[in-house]
Amino acid sequence: MINLVEEDGRAFLDIHDDGCGIDNPAALLTFGLSGWGDDIMRREALAGIGLFSLAGHAIEIHAFSPAMGHGWKVRIPAEAWSGDRALEPEPCDLGWGTMVRIEISGDWKMGICSAIAEAARYYPLPVMLDGALLPRKDFLKDALLIEEACGCRIGVYKGNSVRQDGPCINFHGLAVPCSLPNIFELKRQDCHWSVRIDVIDAPEIRLALPARNAVITNEAMKALRIAMERALYTAIAAQEEHRLPFALWLRARGLGVTLPAVRPGLSIWHPSSDDEHDKPADGTTAPETASGGALMVVPSLRSEIAQALALAHHQPPLQDFVLVEEERWLDGYDWYDALPIILYVSFRIYREGIEYPYGEDDRLPCSFASGFVDRIVSDLEIAETCHEDAPRYVHSIEIPALVCPTGSWDIEEAVVLVTRGGGIDPDRVGRMIHASLFSAPDDADADSWETQSRAFARSPAGGDRRSSGGGRRHPRGHPDRGAPSSRLSDPEGSPDCHPRGSRRHHRRFHAGLMSRRPNPSPEQQIRRPDTMPTEGARP
Repeated sequence: MINLVEEDGRAFLDIHDDGCGIDNPAALLTFGLSGWGDDIMRREALAGIGLFSLAGHAIEIHAFSPAMGHGWKVRIPAEAWSGDRALEPEPCDLGWGTMVRIEISGDWKMGICSAIAEAARYYPLPVMLDGALLPRKDFLKDALLIEEACGCRIGVYKGNSVRQDGPCINFHGLAVPCSLPNIFELKRQDCHWSVRIDVIDAPEIRLALPARNAVITNEAMKALRIAMERALYTAIAAQEEHRLPFALWLRARGLGVTLPAVRPGLSIWHPSSDDEHDKPADGTTAPETASGGALMVVPSLRSEIAQALALAHHQPPLQDFVLVEEERWLDGYDWYDALPIILYVSFRIYREGIEYPYGEDDRLPCSFASGFVDRIVSDLEIAETCHEDAPRYVHSIEIPALVCPTGSWDIEEAVVLVTRGGGIDPDRVGRMIHASLFSAPDDADADSWETQSRAFARSPAGGDRRSSGGGRRHPRGHPDRGAPSSRLSDPEGSPDCHPRGSRRHHRRFHAGLMSRRPNPSPEQQIRRPDTMPTEGARP
């Protein structure tokens, strides 16, 4: 019970408990004779709390003595805490418990009520202020699961209701922040699992002195963390399904919690883009998934390689599979390990009887110019399963176009290739160029994404972001590419006198594609020589 009292123009704070009282006033300063034995001292960690937290302040103590059958009181002036002055107890009419009266200054008085209400919010006992019962809340309110372990109550929460930087351990009304175990289920919305702790009787879990605003890491805290993990997995096991990484699935089993395997299902693969605007924020949009039929895993690819792979998707052998994104955190689940996976994608470009390799490890010669080529062959190294020792084969598929960035700041340095008679729509080539090269800068003085994207689409050369604001390519860091070429080939392969930076050249190239827009039969769309295998002829 707490009361704010004013007497003779002075303000006091009276704190009165309902305990048995104190027989010997001297025990206030020694603790040894007042029921504060070793066990209580160990549990309550007396330094910095209790009576000695008032050292240097003028206080008055009233206590009931069970042995004498009446109360006594003693005044401790602010200067008497050094022990140099003798304190004389006086009789009082207190009939139960102990009361401490503290004189408070104007600064204290101003915010004292809110401070008391905050301290009482998660306090385990009822608190009254000036006769009114203060509201209290369960520190583990809205927990999905509550378990008791290590002298504490452990509350498990799903979602973002627990702030990781906020108070998460309650020490008898004092809530402090602490880094506690938490679990994320990947690629699922609102599947963040976290915990809060309400201390009941845990003498070995202690706060750092003197501020008491942080938890000491010791063996007791380590044991509590293991109990928290077990509670987290127990709560997850009660759900219909989960998306835990295989490593966490193993961890749960090691803690004695049996979880089912992740249900089969992977995000459907879509060719990546260099433009961050095309990438949804993590967790904000549920990805389209595939869980049945023949699935094939596609690893993370550079955007221009992914765009080219998309051209081969509807040809054998890829046409028989649903391409899905690689999710390495699923390695270990039987159903995931049994899926075939594309290990490597490279290209062979044929122009005037010469073969030019291109891929993650191969770059085109510095003099290689944009324009038409005879053939573009995509070589896919595919493993039968995700196991490291699985058999591997190389499947070769002809594609009609390829965009080869060079690491420069704009489209003018890229090499755009199209096969003669390949049957690809110029609009599709334009989308490949945009996806492979365009990246809107987010500088403070940059135009909006929409403005930059429109400028990039309108400009035959794309433009340099520093002059036209039409977006840019991030450097890929290919030092082996060498200096850019100063000459390009026109659509017929004849030399063009205009340097690479010429917009006239790009207009001619685009116009040449449009004037040669074919309308071939399905058999003519992809010209594949009989000598080019589609199955595992090149293991």
